Amino acid sequence: MITSLPPERLARYVARQLENHFPDDDPITPDRVSAAMGPALERVEFCFRHIQNPHFFRDGSAHLDHLFSDQYAQFLCFLANAAWKERGDEPLAKKIFYLNKAMHAVNCVYDTAIPDIWWLIHAVGAVIGKARYSNYLVVRQNCTIGAIRGEYPEIGEGLILSAGAMVVGRCRIGNNVMLGPGCVVMNQDIPDNVLVRASTAVETKPGTGRAFDVHFRRLAA
Repeated sequence: MITSLPPERLARYVARQLENHFPDDDPITPDRVSAAMGPALERVEFCFRHIQNPHFFRDGSAHLDHLFSDQYAQFLCFLANAAWKERGDEPLAKKIFYLNKAMHAVNCVYDTAIPDIWWLIHAVGAVIGKARYSNYLVVRQNCTIGAIRGEYPEIGEGLILSAGAMVVGRCRIGNNVMLGPGCVVMNQDIPDNVLVRASTAVETKPGTGRAFDVHFRRLAA
């Protein structure tokens, strides 16, 4: 993978941001960030290889630019999760989560089981809760995936959320589903292969693979 900063410099960059935002008695050193960097970058590379956009994958390589805010927000999600899951460093994970929320208005708690292949587009205002996720997820600006009374959605492969779309509560979302702008699905199941539009009631019609193919590249296992 090609990164705009080498991993050791990227670790220093993140550590300085964390220290500037959270100047408490638990200093965040570059070495401490580096301990979570390897697993996070592995996940970034695997994820970005599947994204159908030359800023993420071109000339046979995944690309991570720390000054491309959508990419950096997504990287911080992976980094916070790695700090918590791989290193058991919950204080570091909390600060990375908080940094992402402060910088990008992305609310994705460090212990959320984010999928391996997903794409955060125009990141601001995204709330990514502790649903059961599958790969090929697209989350655009001001989208919410969350709970109602502790019940979270179960999401199939290939969910595309347009701007302002929400999936909340006890929902089962099928494979290859696209939610239109502002569409709210609450405590409702959605079948495979449909486009869901915002209206007074949920409306569905037969879908195709076009939305999937616009966003992702299918790679052989």
